[in-house]
Amino acid sequence: MVVVIPDARRDFEGNLRRFVAARGGRPFILVAPEVVTCGGVSGQVSPPHTYTAGDWAAVKRAGDFAFDDAGLAAVLGEVQARWGGEAKAFLTGWEAGGHTVWAQALHRPERWRAVAPVSSNYQGRGLGQDHFSVAPERATLPLKVFWCGAPVGDEAQGLVFWRQQTARAQADARAHGFAPLPDQEVPGASHGPLCEAVLGWFESLLAPKGP
Repeated sequence: MVVVIPDARRDFEGNLRRFVAARGGRPFILVAPEVVTCGGVSGQVSPPHTYTAGDWAAVKRAGDFAFDDAGLAAVLGEVQARWGGEAKAFLTGWEAGGHTVWAQALHRPERWRAVAPVSSNYQGRGLGQDHFSVAPERATLPLKVFWCGAPVGDEAQGLVFWRQQTARAQADARAHGFAPLPDQEVPGASHGPLCEAVLGWFESLLAPKGP
């Protein structure tokens, strides 16, 4: 399973279509949950979400990050049961999707096979000091940041802030026993989810290791 999180526009379907196009023959089940934490405004409304008034009341009661945490667990369990997804999933998200991705990586490393934030935002949301995981899986979780190599216009200016915030995320990760891998820049790529590069890395982690 590969869980894909969009940017602050929350175009869940459009982001998923980009990954479907890039998947090709790779053996991935692509999952696009309607998270509420991929952006800076708490308590989003529908659309783009398909949540009911009752769902939004549940978000308010639980809090954005707790709601998404429980929701992701439920979604992953359903995909495992209905479509044979493996117990651990891959996770990626770009720009404001980094708020969701980093919170999940640093709070639930045992849930993920590998995590790929892309040009990510991070402000420590959903991560009080007692939310950083102490699970042993944190030390071996493959965690790699991807960057577009050819941002244009406002994207180039935004990249300055994304790099600052991502550096803070990586510092927080190391301070809590995680071991982020070296970043990967994708030459010629414009700002976006970098589907091909991310899925290529995930696929490389599926390859059997030699003796």
